Amino acid sequence: MTNATCIQCGTVNLVADESCTVCGSDLRSEISEADRAAHRAWDPNPRFFTDDIPPFTGPSDGIGPTFHLFRKNVWLIAKIVFVIVAPFEVFKTLSVHQAVRDWQLLVGLFALDRVCDVLITPALFYALLKVMQTGVAPGINEAYRWGLSKIPKLAVASFLAWILTSLGLVLLVIPGIIISLGFMLVTPVAVFENGSAVNALRRSWALTSGHRWNILGATFVLAILIWIGNAAVIGAAGLFRLNGISFWPIDVTAQILADIFARVITVLSLVLYVGILRTLESGQSVIE
Repeated sequence: MTNATCIQCGTVNLVADESCTVCGSDLRSEISEADRAAHRAWDPNPRFFTDDIPPFTGPSDGIGPTFHLFRKNVWLIAKIVFVIVAPFEVFKTLSVHQAVRDWQLLVGLFALDRVCDVLITPALFYALLKVMQTGVAPGINEAYRWGLSKIPKLAVASFLAWILTSLGLVLLVIPGIIISLGFMLVTPVAVFENGSAVNALRRSWALTSGHRWNILGATFVLAILIWIGNAAVIGAAGLFRLNGISFWPIDVTAQILADIFARVITVLSLVLYVGILRTLESGQSVIE
């Protein structure tokens, strides 16, 4: 029997299937191989660029590839982050640090930080996948142009995931941790797959089922590494202040470096997404 390959995620389905068994995309429309190749050329899909990312079977399958991708592409990541966070950090350093910090200001700063994250994530995913596809880093403008259409759904999905996780943490800590692990793949699902923001949450929950302990292990180790890096950077900036050197570019640079280090978790979410999809390709179930 002839098989049908999904143009959205690359999964091989039975020809009788009307929709993809993995991502739910419509398989009924006939698409030529030339059209499929053209689609892949401009729209990176993680199903096609997995040479650097193994199937996810344990914490090391998340830690190693994440560290490798981040280290190998640190300059590219830094440029993508800098474009968005530099104006934000300059504003915080020059204006907000002089203001009285009430709850409204803190909420506003948190909201701006989340906006920065939503703007950066699709562009960063695109850039990393493009490097894996072609070996050539895309331009910053190209990466942000590609991610522009992904922002609305990503923003809604990320906000819903944050609300549910926060409720879980407020009510009981353990449920909040479980929810956060279940929604670890919300960002790559929202960026790469069709469907609504709510479907992105459901899809992330299904994909992470059976892998959450391993995801927790990988996240914990990388979070410690991020903390060490941030402590070194913030500590170095603090030494200048202790010696009577108060120069705002130093504080801004320290905060930007901290923002760059924080992208390790963004890279981890991409690595986990690709790795878990590869377990599907190898016939392993990710749904309990």
